[in-house]
Amino acid sequence: MKKYILTILPLLFLNTVFSQVLYNETFDNYILGNLSNDVSGQIPGQGGWLTHNYLKTGTSAPNAHSITAYPNRGKVLTLSVPPLLDGDFYVRKTNLDVFIDNRSFGNNVIKFEIDFYTGPRHYIGSAGAQIALRSDNLPPFANKYDYKHLLSWHYGYNTINDGQTSCLVADGAGAFYRYSLDIHDPNDPYTTLPFKTWIRLIVYLDYTNKKAYIETPYLGTVIAVGFLHNSTSTNLMEDHKVTSLTMHTATDSVSSGYNVMHRYDNIKITALNAVPPEVIALSVNTVLAEKFNLYPNPATDIVNITNSENHLVNQVVIYDITGKQLSTQTFNNESEIQLNVSHLASGVYMLHIETDAGVAVKKMVKK
Repeated sequence: MKKYILTILPLLFLNTVFSQVLYNETFDNYILGNLSNDVSGQIPGQGGWLTHNYLKTGTSAPNAHSITAYPNRGKVLTLSVPPLLDGDFYVRKTNLDVFIDNRSFGNNVIKFEIDFYTGPRHYIGSAGAQIALRSDNLPPFANKYDYKHLLSWHYGYNTINDGQTSCLVADGAGAFYRYSLDIHDPNDPYTTLPFKTWIRLIVYLDYTNKKAYIETPYLGTVIAVGFLHNSTSTNLMEDHKVTSLTMHTATDSVSSGYNVMHRYDNIKITALNAVPPEVIALSVNTVLAEKFNLYPNPATDIVNITNSENHLVNQVVIYDITGKQLSTQTFNNESEIQLNVSHLASGVYMLHIETDAGVAVKKMVKK
């Protein structure tokens, strides 16, 4: 028995040092009923959550966020918008930076998890759900939005197919990139999210390596994208740390004839010292990579990169076979590019091609 105890103690210690749960919300300690009695977003409700609901006419919308019971889950946060309402419905948790500041030194990967209930089918329109991690110090998106989103996950409605998903990821310099998370055939129900279903969203924000990993266990996929890669900050974690979480749902004149319902549960924020290797491995998407072609390969000075589906390339990161990052070349969202490899020595390299659909990894041989 003593030998068994001595064996597990180091594991417990390592888990404490390298994996810290900073925030965990299950809603089970909340009171059934309204999350907040204030829909102006000014007075916090249960758990410090703010609700802000308004119609497109500029008037306040009815209270739409409540704590409800759900079978086999306990209590959950529910958004329910009755028919014929055309508006925006926000719920926000602020001051998350207080929790982030409690992480141990070196734990500069922030893992975010949430369970999301997709809700019923709707006619296509501007209606949709959004889950966003925000940073108060992030530059606003130039000439477009002042959302200050580090990463924003979107779930859209469609009358024919199941729910389509995408992400906006900040580059840290006033711009963002949109990535489609439906990386296979959008008409294939196994590669999109079904309605009336609980799904889990997991995000890793790797401040050290300027990468974000968006994991959708339901689809068995991880998309790796650039994160704050154009920021000039010398301390990304301090300058662009997560300060708030926002869940937003919009209804429009088309979809407002239908009841809109989403639910949220099991929100967790964890600090890690590194992205788990199995997550990184899954992010190397072979389906996407197969759509790209490199020529000539072996190469001398220039490699042409094309793809069969006109995916837009925003940058290419070159690694050697040991995994060491050597260089990065940025492109202006082009479907066909020419990559300069004249600076590389003869050998084998891995090209991480960052596109609007995720990261495709291709092997290149330099003469």
